[in-house]
Amino acid sequence: MRERLLRKERIKDLCMAARRDWEIYLPLEHVGGDVQFVRLEADEEIESLKRLRLDYDSLVIPPKTVAFPQHECLFRFHRNEITETVAAPNRKLLFGVRACDLKGIRFLDDFFRRGFDDPYYRARSANMLVVVTVCTRPQPYCFCTSAGTGPSLPAPRAIGQRSNTGFDLQMTDIGEAYLVETGSAQGQHFVDHYGAFDGQVPPEALERAHRAKQEAAEAVHLRVGFDRAVQRFCEGKVPQRVYERMAERCIYCGGCVYVCPTCSCFGVFDEKNEDSGMRCRVWDACMFEGYTRQAGGHNPRFAKWARTARRYEHKLKYDYLETGSSSCVGCGRCLASCPVNIGMSQVIQEVASL
Repeated sequence: MRERLLRKERIKDLCMAARRDWEIYLPLEHVGGDVQFVRLEADEEIESLKRLRLDYDSLVIPPKTVAFPQHECLFRFHRNEITETVAAPNRKLLFGVRACDLKGIRFLDDFFRRGFDDPYYRARSANMLVVVTVCTRPQPYCFCTSAGTGPSLPAPRAIGQRSNTGFDLQMTDIGEAYLVETGSAQGQHFVDHYGAFDGQVPPEALERAHRAKQEAAEAVHLRVGFDRAVQRFCEGKVPQRVYERMAERCIYCGGCVYVCPTCSCFGVFDEKNEDSGMRCRVWDACMFEGYTRQAGGHNPRFAKWARTARRYEHKLKYDYLETGSSSCVGCGRCLASCPVNIGMSQVIQEVASL
């Protein structure tokens, strides 16, 4: 692996240069101080880059929206003619992603290609390069160290095609610059192609980066028995009373699933005007009664506790049994967004203690 240095004053120039070759998505501060992961528009790039925040606390909405938008048109129709609206497979650069959100992106990559290769997701996620920024400001609800998803990621042993959970580039803040680690052949080509990176890395820079990663991990104070809970779920040893107790509090607003980096449920509907219209896909939630209701009217998960069980068993049992990895990334967004203070970390702690 070859490390490089990227001085902070050169980041904007790098983005401007890469903008000619890539669609760039990055964290920008908006009205009210919230940070959103959005596309850098060509006609606003100079002003937008003034709002670049690589040291953000957290994103309310994860960057999965780049390939899996909340609302998208699948095709349009006019009488008997259908016109698909598959996005052009442009090269996309995701700059400033947190390690836990990268796990979410890689999980959805696998989900939308498993069994059936979703052409809409494939087109949006094709030719994607992800630059991870080590999270140095974890929030009280983060438990990525327990989930094994952050706040930094280990470098691969050899530079080749990145693994399903690996990064292309990873940047660690060391003060006046970022230490940049290469995680894939595509990432190596990126740093070789653009002249913003310094090839000479002094030993003290490597030591500062190593220390910064350690301090970041130590700053994650919420620790839960993640592996123990997954084991209990997979063994079917979670009593019904646990779900019933959560269902009594849950108001089924859907906030937790909409902010989750790995939730993939969606609904499909048609908009029609006389002889024309379009078919659209929108985010949905397995916790909603209407989502599980079948065409004949029967609902196999009519009871609230059963739908609650579906969400947590999905994340901590069935995904693990299917893929060998839980789909909970430890970001804690579910707890942060919940108006009645229910989060995945609390469920994991309770199940792990059984």
